[in-house]
Amino acid sequence: MRTLLTIVICFCCLHGHSVTVDKRTSEALGYIKQGYIQYGFEELKKSAATNDLAAQFYLAVCYQYGIGTEKSDPDAFRMYRKAAERGLPDAMYHIAAFYRDGIAVAQDTEREKEWLQRYSKKGGQFLLTDLIPIYNEGVKHSQNYALNPKGGSGIPANQVAQNTVQQPQVIVQAQPIAVTQPQAANKPAPQTKKSDVDQNIPTGKLMRTHTFALIIANENYMEVANVPNALNDGQVFKEYCQKTLGIPESNIRYTPDATLNRMKRQLSWISQVMEAYKGDANIIFYYAGHGIPDESNQSSYLLPVDGYGSDITTGYSLDEIYKMLGEKKAKSVVVLLDACFSGANRDGAMLASARGVAIKAKQGAPKGKMVILSAAQGDETAYPYQEKGHGMFTYYLLKKLRDTKGDVTFGELADYVTSEVMKQSVVTNGKMQTPQTIPSDKAVDWKKWNFK
Repeated sequence: MRTLLTIVICFCCLHGHSVTVDKRTSEALGYIKQGYIQYGFEELKKSAATNDLAAQFYLAVCYQYGIGTEKSDPDAFRMYRKAAERGLPDAMYHIAAFYRDGIAVAQDTEREKEWLQRYSKKGGQFLLTDLIPIYNEGVKHSQNYALNPKGGSGIPANQVAQNTVQQPQVIVQAQPIAVTQPQAANKPAPQTKKSDVDQNIPTGKLMRTHTFALIIANENYMEVANVPNALNDGQVFKEYCQKTLGIPESNIRYTPDATLNRMKRQLSWISQVMEAYKGDANIIFYYAGHGIPDESNQSSYLLPVDGYGSDITTGYSLDEIYKMLGEKKAKSVVVLLDACFSGANRDGAMLASARGVAIKAKQGAPKGKMVILSAAQGDETAYPYQEKGHGMFTYYLLKKLRDTKGDVTFGELADYVTSEVMKQSVVTNGKMQTPQTIPSDKAVDWKKWNFK
């Protein structure tokens, strides 16, 4: 009992972070330390099957080094990957090592670098107690290797190689590689180039006190590739809202690099505003960042910076957002989305699709008096316009507001953005990007809506 208690304390205190560890997992490590190695391995398998994160990681270590089972690099990679996708930095480091050495997967320095960057973003340190010293201690009691500590018949033992005790040293020695390489990834990004739409932003005299804008710009993701220029998109759009469209600063919520909880809080604020103004408010919701599809039904989600590209439960459902914005009365609700939902990054590389192909995602139906202007069709990529330092969709959105000083109908704006993005994307990217406009049934006069 004293041994098990010591292990639990290490989990909670060693690195100043907490990882919830199932009781069965803690007990399994205790059994391994006492020499009941095969029994401990079987208990880890049972705990991993209940989705305990620590057990999944330790099971991977067992497969990699043959602790209580036959060595299996493919099984080790599979379990490391599962734990890494759930955000465990210990597993991210090991995945990087597999790609570096070509173990169970093709050698890939880019994937190694990607996982080391994720490891660094998570703090660059292990959160779980090292299994290897625990196992080394257990080997001293090798007579218990295949026994059941609770009595009854033992577990059929595999033959234990004489050099098993030496194998754990490999993990201990490998750990430092993640300390140096990821640091380069944390260098400040190059300063975004100033484009024509970033300068000399027109200023109007009219104040639109009943217009409210929520702007979310997600660029720096914790677990997936970043979105180039998204912060510049959001910041400059905010300036246009304030200067050109005359929206009071107090009516604008700009949220850079929003987590899921922050996104929910800000959308709740918009909902409260709509309720308070009882149909007398105009709402603008702008989002730049990743979108992901649900591969099972092609529905779409916005991805917060703490989300996972392969896990829709970490995203924010567009259907839920449309319902929230549409169930309250408003003069108008304008949704602007510089994101795609095919499962691709802004550079066209696949982000979320398990099949490695674009998903033709559905964005859902707008509710209430709402119109949506989205950067791309469901199976297209929303590309950056690197020369201008913006997403291509946002650049032409801002350009029209600049050229007209904000005196433009939504119909004119939508036509211009769609036409210009289609043309420029073919020239710059060699691929189509087709913005789409989706009005709700109640927004019959949406083309006449005016931003000023």
